[in-house]
Amino acid sequence: MAEITLTSDVTWSGEGVRSTANIRDKQVVIDEPQALGGTDQGPNPVELLLSCLGGCLNVVITSFAEKFGVQIDHLHIHVEGDIDPDGFTGKNPQVRPGVLGIRYHIDIESPSPSDKVQALLQHVEKVCPIKDTLSGVPVRVV
Repeated sequence: MAEITLTSDVTWSGEGVRSTANIRDKQVVIDEPQALGGTDQGPNPVELLLSCLGGCLNVVITSFAEKFGVQIDHLHIHVEGDIDPDGFTGKNPQVRPGVLGIRYHIDIESPSPSDKVQALLQHVEKVCPIKDTLSGVPVRVV
């Protein structure tokens, strides 16, 4: 399959830090809690990043489950990340401005043999695009 380019166009609302991302024919509101200058009308960018990882893991697990002989009765993915606001606000230049660490837990309820479920999860670890991206893809201004 040939390489494809995906896009998102983000426009500031003119109110606080709230913006709207236009993705294909969908819209996502991006904001911050009031304590961080927002109107709390949507998740913040870091929450969306964590949600993207959880959503991607979900897509890969459910897409490959049949191939690995796994029936999924229930799937829940919990993702959490640590960030120190002193880094991105400039209060402490010694603190990294980005996410310091990300952890996730996948809970699959399945009547399938555990070795098949484990094989599926090992495959997911290798091919999840967002997990791979978070491992260190170059990001640049164009």
